[in-house]
Amino acid sequence: MYRLVGKQVRVHLYDRQGVTLGTVEGRVADYAPQVEVAPGMKKDLVYVVDIRTGDPEVPYKNSSGEENESWFAVQDVEV
Repeated sequence: MYRLVGKQVRVHLYDRQGVTLGTVEGRVADYAPQVEVAPGMKKDLVYVVDIRTGDPEVPYKNSSGEENESWFAVQDVEV
């Protein structure tokens, strides 16, 4: 998955019930394999930066409050 680093990607966003919320686009800056995201559940993650929401007035904000960058599961990313 290191092949994704540096690539422009589209990330599909879902709520906790699995309902699609939309997409954002950005650039993959890092990769972390087999991160435990919940007890007994591991996923490969990518760190996406320079995230664009499609509306320059509305920046993407992650759950930590940081803008325009976040970790996402590889399974939710398309090149």
